[in-house]
Amino acid sequence: MSDMELAEKYIFNSNDVAQIDKASIDAKGKEFGFKLMERAALLSFSLLMKQNPKSISILCGVGNNAGDGYLIGKKAIELGLETQLISIESEEKLSGDAKKAMLAFKLSGGEVNLWSINDQINGDWIVDAIFGTGINREIDSSYHDAITAINESKSKVISIDLPSGLCGNTGKTFGAIVSADITVTFVGMKLGLYLDKGPNNAGKVHLYDLGVDEKFYEEYEPSLEIISDKILSEVIIPRNQSNHKGDHGHVLLIGGNNGMEGAIRIASEASLRSGSGLVSVISTSRSCEIINQFRPEVMCYDTLDTGIIRSLMDRVDIIGVGPGLGLNDWATQLYELAFDSNKYLVLDADALNILSTNQVNRGNWILTPHPGEASRLLGCSVSDIQSDRMNALTNLSEKYNADVLLKGKYTLTKSITNGTPYIVTSGNPGMASAGMGDLLTGVISSLLGQFPNLEKRKLIASAAHIHSKAGDLAAQDGERGLIASDLLPYIRSLVNP
Repeated sequence: MSDMELAEKYIFNSNDVAQIDKASIDAKGKEFGFKLMERAALLSFSLLMKQNPKSISILCGVGNNAGDGYLIGKKAIELGLETQLISIESEEKLSGDAKKAMLAFKLSGGEVNLWSINDQINGDWIVDAIFGTGINREIDSSYHDAITAINESKSKVISIDLPSGLCGNTGKTFGAIVSADITVTFVGMKLGLYLDKGPNNAGKVHLYDLGVDEKFYEEYEPSLEIISDKILSEVIIPRNQSNHKGDHGHVLLIGGNNGMEGAIRIASEASLRSGSGLVSVISTSRSCEIINQFRPEVMCYDTLDTGIIRSLMDRVDIIGVGPGLGLNDWATQLYELAFDSNKYLVLDADALNILSTNQVNRGNWILTPHPGEASRLLGCSVSDIQSDRMNALTNLSEKYNADVLLKGKYTLTKSITNGTPYIVTSGNPGMASAGMGDLLTGVISSLLGQFPNLEKRKLIASAAHIHSKAGDLAAQDGERGLIASDLLPYIRSLVNP
């Protein structure tokens, strides 16, 4: 394995990262711990210097995270950078490597100032070295005040290992949390950076494994696997030159009720642009008129003849239900016909809302809810979903015997065949606009139809990765005003690496 392969590929529980760190130190001796601290400080300082700070303010606690801060301060002073260092606690509370780092800072000419609520934080960049992964309790008033002062300042913030106040396991907070522009984290990615309050407070996350040997990671089960271009390249393989359209999957999409014709058109075109050999649609006569006019490559049926529908379902590989489906009798009848088929189903939008009113365990399907739809499927609040997305993912999969894609910042996917869940780390806020979910339904359906012999969990995650990465490419001209159809050219490019 190459350097950092496991560290970059997986996200771990923060307790496990701490154990990986400890094991590497135990294997090389106590002095190695301080060498890792120096390495972390050097890498953090180098990253900070790329931001061209004119001055820095470092706020330290009393643990090893503070040690990183002191050593960053030492390097700043040696470089002649204007440096302010504030300790929340008295120096006497420091011990071990953190105390050694503080003494090194002082020997370089640094001055330690004890925190006061009246302190002015002077640096145009703040180094948050208050708490690391060890915090597991509500913070007291002095720490709360210091974090509030950081957030109220106009300075940019770089957090060391985690934004102070964030739980590295759950993403929950302990009374207050630093809002960082950059988080530099060490040894392994911590789960809390991607859950609950983590995404909104971590800023851009940078990982340095500090040279910890791969063997120490192999003893721990990761919480999530990051879907990557490397995995995508294993899925989107070159086509056999003798293939015909029947070899590339026949997708059937159902939806496009009156007033929502655009949804089914977007989904069907996304399937075509993702590489499907054949795409059929069951929709209203109005939808079929629009599709025939603007995307004649799609075969559109406006029938409610049960025999015709069942015959079509027998001929296709994958059925996607939900884009613009609606909730009337027409929608329910089509949903039930798809449900009764023996084909793998991709459920989105109103198909999920119909399911939430008649909760059944069908299997052989994927549910793709956003947090609101997930809350209805599980009978809880949206805040319950968002505060514990990992638990929601598991509960959805178990309750409905389903593969699940839970949308949101850092989309999560889980398979009923188990395996480590995937996380999608691409995507941007501009994608919070109409039609994006319909687009994703089309991409998922297409990949499942094209590659019937590949692992579904990998296909589903790859589809989400293509969708989100296309969103990032389309947002190069700006996130605001981004619409679903803007992604189509980039989807085509991404499925032709």
